Amino acid sequence: MPSGLTYLIIGQPKTGKTTACASWSPKGSDGVLIIDTDLGSDFVNNANTVTVTGLNAPIRPVMHEGKQVTKNGVAENEVIPAEERGFNYRSGDDKGKPMPVYSMIEVYNWIVKEWDNLPYDTIVIDTIGEVNSWIESAVIHELGITAMGEGQWGADWGKARRKNLDVIKRFQDLMKKKGGNLVLVAHSKTSQMQDGKVQLAPELPRGLGYSLAAKADVIGYTTASKDDGKYYISFEAYDERVVGSRLKPLAQKILPLEYSAISNEILKYKEDK
Repeated sequence: MPSGLTYLIIGQPKTGKTTACASWSPKGSDGVLIIDTDLGSDFVNNANTVTVTGLNAPIRPVMHEGKQVTKNGVAENEVIPAEERGFNYRSGDDKGKPMPVYSMIEVYNWIVKEWDNLPYDTIVIDTIGEVNSWIESAVIHELGITAMGEGQWGADWGKARRKNLDVIKRFQDLMKKKGGNLVLVAHSKTSQMQDGKVQLAPELPRGLGYSLAAKADVIGYTTASKDDGKYYISFEAYDERVVGSRLKPLAQKILPLEYSAISNEILKYKEDK
């Protein structure tokens, strides 16, 4: 199997994306680390998950005798410990107990430092849409506006797009360097009709969605079949769909939504060649 790839997997909610991505590796779930931004992977069996709730680590003032400590006239702050950030486990033996949660920058720095000692070969960011919402909130604060769209000449949308792409590029570069794979999960927009054609794209701002698609090597659309109750992934590309594959064995295919089906298709193609 090729390595150093970026997958973009889009689909409506509850079409099997997280469950499939939790084992998107030759080693199954043992090879995958999910960066869970949606608090949804704790119900997936055997998922290796680190929960992320923001871009940067939250801070609080350093207090002493009821007053904030200052140093050289500057107010002192401290990073809130991961176990004290206000989240509890939702299932399992620790249900109701404080759950450690992290920021994206904390997780990235940990992965950079520890990757060679970790058992993973794949990182999943589930979902990239939630990361975008954090970035948009940061941009709104930085520009002093009340909502996206108020920035002059689209400055807010452009700034948010650049920040998103910077986050993805950091993980992409790391995975290419280490020979691992990156999987980006996104919800898909509800199908729209335009010029008499059905449009299909990630549920992201238009510019960001197309920029991420350009960076991805493989883009798949997940569906749940009414006929057999199983989940499938489509790589069928045409003008109205932000879907497709640079890998010829997957191009224009519809396959079961399982890593084994993807790898078997590639290996079969190589054998046939």
